[in-house]
Amino acid sequence: MSQNTRSKRDLIMATAKSLFIEKGFRGTTIAGIAEAAGIAKGSVYSYFTSKLDIVKALFLQSDEKNQLMVEQLLLNEKSKGKGLLEQYLTTEFQEVLNERSFIQVFLTDDMVIMDSEVMAVVQECRINYHLSQQKVLLQAYGEHINPWLYDIVSLVNGLLQEYTVFLTLDNANFSIKRCAQLVTFCLDSAIVALSHSDIEPLLTAKNFPLIKHTDIAQIQSKKALQLIESIKLEANDMPKEQQQLVLETTTLIETELAKAESNNTLIRALIANLRPYNELNSYRKRLAEALDVELI
Repeated sequence: MSQNTRSKRDLIMATAKSLFIEKGFRGTTIAGIAEAAGIAKGSVYSYFTSKLDIVKALFLQSDEKNQLMVEQLLLNEKSKGKGLLEQYLTTEFQEVLNERSFIQVFLTDDMVIMDSEVMAVVQECRINYHLSQQKVLLQAYGEHINPWLYDIVSLVNGLLQEYTVFLTLDNANFSIKRCAQLVTFCLDSAIVALSHSDIEPLLTAKNFPLIKHTDIAQIQSKKALQLIESIKLEANDMPKEQQQLVLETTTLIETELAKAESNNTLIRALIANLRPYNELNSYRKRLAEALDVELI
């Protein structure tokens, strides 16, 4: 996919998002999106089959953005404890404010929230969201919180969601910084108390509702394929010889993933082949995480 192809897809998504906010999901048409984007109606259908298909892409785009945000946050390995947690929460609440208008469209339109394919994407994003929060919490407080990790993530999300509702549906006007400080204080107090208690965890990997009936392996494979597509897009801006090597490597990874039983040793080696290209480092790291192989 060329840079122009990517730009046109991004243009369609950005235009559709603006129209969803302005006119609502029902009031927006594919023809209206095409007209506002200054492209032919058929061009929209070259990338998306329907308005709901665009909504799914917007959620996946937001999910990608969130994962990148967490990745950048965790680059400073010295960032720990309350400071890291508050920084994470501040960023999350700020993103809620940034996306308030779009969230309101999503929460108030039955046509969107009742669509099974859209909700499947939302569920996938929720799982990725939880996994990202686990990384933040483990870096902040260490491995000793592992027994209560799922419970702590649920506490984080309970507070995040309640204040998110205040900010979106109720249009509340309060300081994001103060909100993050308050939530951090409450969570830190709970986490410290749990780590010094003998209370048994309520939620574990065996009974955690979000993943109990979910095929995690399938989600990881899908996420890996999405990352591979992103790597291919980045390769378009590389010199031709490097581009060819990257495309050959990603094709070999895709071939291996298509097998009933993939060879993790081979996949690890193929991901390592991408190491010389600095622009791919972020994708390479996340690809290794998605496929649960060591990054070398």
